[in-house]
Amino acid sequence: MLKTKTYSNGLRLIVDKMENYESVSFNMFVKTGSVNEDDSNRGISHFIEHMLFKGTTTRSSLDISKQLDAIGANVNAYTDKEETVYYTKTTADNAEKCVEILSDMLFNSTFDTKEMSREKNVVIEEIKMYDDDAPSKVELLANQAFYDSTPFKFDVAGTISSVKKIKQSQMFDYKNRFYVPNNIVLSFAGNITFEDVEKLVEKYYIPNFKQAGKQVNNKFENSRKIKFVKSFKDNAQSQVCISFDGTSFGDKDVYASKIFDIAFGLGMSSILFQTIREKLGLVYNISSSTISNCAGGDMSIRFATSTKNVPQALLAVAEEIKNVTSAGISEEQFENAKTNLISSIKLSFENTSFVSLFNAKRLAFLNQTLTKQNYVEAVQKVTLQDVKNYIVSHFRSDNYTVSLVGDNTKIKLEKYFKI
Repeated sequence: MLKTKTYSNGLRLIVDKMENYESVSFNMFVKTGSVNEDDSNRGISHFIEHMLFKGTTTRSSLDISKQLDAIGANVNAYTDKEETVYYTKTTADNAEKCVEILSDMLFNSTFDTKEMSREKNVVIEEIKMYDDDAPSKVELLANQAFYDSTPFKFDVAGTISSVKKIKQSQMFDYKNRFYVPNNIVLSFAGNITFEDVEKLVEKYYIPNFKQAGKQVNNKFENSRKIKFVKSFKDNAQSQVCISFDGTSFGDKDVYASKIFDIAFGLGMSSILFQTIREKLGLVYNISSSTISNCAGGDMSIRFATSTKNVPQALLAVAEEIKNVTSAGISEEQFENAKTNLISSIKLSFENTSFVSLFNAKRLAFLNQTLTKQNYVEAVQKVTLQDVKNYIVSHFRSDNYTVSLVGDNTKIKLEKYFKI
C-alpha cells in the first residue's frame, strides 16, 4: 500500500508497505547532483556524499560503519547528475537504527579537514580508476559531446584539479543550499507501516531542519548537432558509443522507448546483437540503453571491437538504424519486448531496494507516484504505432554523437556512420 505526505517545510515522505517481507529499504533522496555545480566546485556533490560517512559530532567514521555492520544493514550511496542518494536495507526491527544514523549523517556531519584531505585522495584514485577503464572513458566522452550545451557534460566526480581545490566552507555552503527539506524525499519500502515511519521522521528529521530552502527544478535545452569525437587509448579494442535523443522524465514516449530499447539492443535476440555479433561476428557484445533526464535524455548504442573492425561495425549499425527507421520493428519483436518489459517490472517490484528508489525518484522529479499495477497497465497500452513514432522522432539525422576511445584516432568516423 502506497502512501505519501508532504510536511509544512516541504519534506516529502513516501511509504510502500509490502506484505510478507522481512526487509525494509530506506532511501534518503536528495534532489541535487553535478548539474547544480559550477566551475568553482566541480565534484562537490560527489565529495559531500563521501564525506557524510566520515564522521559526525557524535560518531566517527568507524562508529558509523560498526553500528551499521552490527545490525547487518546494507548501506551505501551514489551521486549522479541530478540526485544524491543514501540508502539502507535491513530487517524491520532494525529500521529505526538506520533512520537515526542517516539523520545524524545529514544534520551533524563535521566535514573534518583532516578527513577531507584523506578522502580527496580516495576520490582522486576513483577518478584515475575510471579514466583507466575504456568503457567508462567512452561514456564520459559521449556525455561531454552529446550534452555539450548543458551541465550534463561534466563528470560527476569532477576532475583531479577541481577536487583538490574544494574547501570546507564550500562544503557547508553547498549542503546548506541544497540539502534542504524542499529537495529531500524520504522513501521506505517493505515491512513497515506508514504510521511507524511518520513517528521516525517526526523524531529524527522534522525537528532538525533549520529552513525550508528552495526546491531545485532544473530544465536544460540541449543543442542539436552531429558530432564525432575521439580519444586515444592504447587498448586491444576500441570502445564506441553512439548517442541519440532520449526522453525526459514524464515524457509520453517513455514506455515506447523502453519497449524499443529491448527489441533493438537488449538481450541476445535483439536486432543489434543478432546482426552485429551473430551474423557478422564483429563484436563480443553490443547493447543499447536509455537514460531520462531534464535535458531530454539520451539513447545510446555501445560496443567494443578490434580497431580494424570499427568501420564495418559502424556501417552495419547505421544500416540497422536506417532499416528500423523506415520499417519499424515487427509485431513479434514488439510483443516479445513488451512481455519482457512487463516481466522485468514485476520482478523488480519484488525487491524492496528497487521499490524504495523507484518511488523516491518519481516523487522527487514528477511529484507523482506509480504503482506496479499502473506501471504494467501503462506499458500494456503502448501500441506498435507508438513505437514506430518514437523511432522516427528520435533517430534524427541532425542530432547524434559518435564517440570512440581507442588506438586509432585518425579514423574518419563520419565516413562510416551516416543515417
